[in-house]
Amino acid sequence: MKRLFWDVLIDSNTYRTFETGLDTEGYFKIKEMLRSGESVYEQWQTMKVQLWEGDKGYKRKEKKKPVADFMSTTLMPLISLRGREKIEPLIANQVEFLPFETSVGPYYGLHIKYVDCLDEELSQVDYLYPEEKREIYSVSKYAFYWEKLQNVHIFRLPNVIHTSFFVSDEFRRVVEENGLTGLLFYPVPLVEE
Repeated sequence: MKRLFWDVLIDSNTYRTFETGLDTEGYFKIKEMLRSGESVYEQWQTMKVQLWEGDKGYKRKEKKKPVADFMSTTLMPLISLRGREKIEPLIANQVEFLPFETSVGPYYGLHIKYVDCLDEELSQVDYLYPEEKREIYSVSKYAFYWEKLQNVHIFRLPNVIHTSFFVSDEFRRVVEENGLTGLLFYPVPLVEE
């Protein structure tokens, strides 16, 4: 059965963002760990992040931005404690909430699980290496294996390089009904089936 899903971006134009302060090696080590799709909760150590101060010439503008419930880092999206309390009942088995320490209270990284639900044959995809048809660079229209998305409210797609994450219409409703801030929702363009 088809459901309405949304492509989600963190609104870093309107709201503050966090920076990790990781060096290149540390960044890639954590990114690789997260990209594996396996649970990382047992090996995760609370990470300290700070509010990004802005580029030269834009610092005043950056500091005027409000702090949101959903904020970005280069590693993963983060959610405030308030946001977690509202959304966790819906997505508890679909993400790992990884603790982050910030100057504006506790936040949790959303380590979102992969769901291999993209029908590549029907979807309109561009491959990074077209002759190999392995890594997908972008998707302009999606076709899903809908049976794999039953009771799923948040997910990422494996093998798609440039993708954020997807949420159900139920997820969007919880966010809006509770006034949670920081997300931009775009309807997922579907192939006419």
